[in-house]
Amino acid sequence: MAGKSRVAKYQADRTNQKLYFCRLACQAAGSSNDKQLYQAHCETAIFHLYGSFLAFMQELAQFYSLDMTVPTLESIEQELSARTQVSPEIQRLQQLQQQGFLANIERAYQRCLYAVIKDQPISEDVGMNDTGKEPRDLIVNVVTLSNQWLPDEATIREWRQQLLELIEQLRAGMVEF
Repeated sequence: MAGKSRVAKYQADRTNQKLYFCRLACQAAGSSNDKQLYQAHCETAIFHLYGSFLAFMQELAQFYSLDMTVPTLESIEQELSARTQVSPEIQRLQQLQQQGFLANIERAYQRCLYAVIKDQPISEDVGMNDTGKEPRDLIVNVVTLSNQWLPDEATIREWRQQLLELIEQLRAGMVEF
């Protein structure tokens, strides 16, 4: 049993660490005067914020004694359903993922990963020009792209606070069976 609590503690520490890194990135963005540096810090904050959500998924999987290396809400729900168990934590997270601040965090994370280009679908030839032979200058494209889709650090801070409060509430309700 001591080994299990140590693993569970590691999972909680990892979630807390990602939330801390998000806070540091927001602070750095807030003190930045350079537009590209500000964007970089905001994207970093979003990556850590989404990472804290993923780390909490690992916490939940560990809490329910599920052997999963990359748990998702769906995979945890399926495993628990097979055991005829229900997780109130998963239900709450699914609601917020469909409609709420978790949906906003996930959307911002996806936008950080993939550039949205009007009338041009994302293809496997990322980084190639229209002929498919010469690489495009991705650095210039990234720097000159509009970052109007990127939430400001105040919004990211708000999401971080909402996620932190949610995680604390869910942890308080998690009771060993």
